[in-house]
Amino acid sequence: MKRWTKALGLTAAGLLAVTAIDASPAMASRTGASPDTCRTGYVWRGAQNSDHVCVTPAVRDRTARENATGAWHACTQGFVWREAYAGDHRCVVPSSRTQAYQDNDLAPYRLAWLIMTRTRHDPDSTSCDGGSCSTTNESSYYTVGVRGYYLTLGARISVKIVAEGAIVWNKIAYTGAGKDPGGNYSLDTGNPLCGGGTFAKPYSAYVQVRENSGPWSMQVPIHWKKCSNV
Repeated sequence: MKRWTKALGLTAAGLLAVTAIDASPAMASRTGASPDTCRTGYVWRGAQNSDHVCVTPAVRDRTARENATGAWHACTQGFVWREAYAGDHRCVVPSSRTQAYQDNDLAPYRLAWLIMTRTRHDPDSTSCDGGSCSTTNESSYYTVGVRGYYLTLGARISVKIVAEGAIVWNKIAYTGAGKDPGGNYSLDTGNPLCGGGTFAKPYSAYVQVRENSGPWSMQVPIHWKKCSNV
C-alpha cells in the first residue's frame, strides 16, 4: 500500500556533493553575507568587479592572472575570448573559456544560502494489532528539501519554488546555529522525488531564497513534475 498516490514531486538539477562555500577576499565579511555568498571551498571569480560566479580558488587565481597579463579583444592565433560575462574579450587559451562556460552553468549550485537536498523515508513494513502482525509492500521514497547557511542568526528566511510563473511551494524558516558557518536553516518540502529521485534536466522550475525583506537570491533551476505514485 502506497502512502503517496498522486503528489507533486521535483528533482533538483545537479545535486552537488560539495559542502559549503567561502566568500572571496573581494566579498564582504561573514557577518555581511549576501544571497550570492559561495559555499565553503568556492570563491567569487572576479573576472570583473561585479562577477560573483562561485569558482574554485585556483580558477579565481588564474582569472586574476589573465586580467593582469592577457590581451584585450585582438587575440593572436591559439587564443580566444574568455567570455566569462557578456563583453568579456580577454584573450585566453580555449580551455579557460570552456572552464568559464562550465562555471557559469554551475554557479547556482555553489551558493551557500540555497542548497537542494533530499531525505529518504523508510516505511514501517510491519504492523501489529494485538498478537497478529502483517507486512506491507511499501517502498522507501525521497522528498526534496532546501537548506542553507552563512545567514544571519535568527533571520527570517523565505523560500519559494516557482513553476510556469506560479509559486507551487513556499515556506518560512528562522535560522539557528548548525554544523555550517553562520545562521543555518533546513526545510523539507514534503514533495516526493519521482522515478527514484534522479536529479537531472530538463529544468521546469526554480527555487529562490531571501533573508528577511532583502533581495531574492539568483534562481536555482530544478525539475518539477507530478508523480503518479512513489
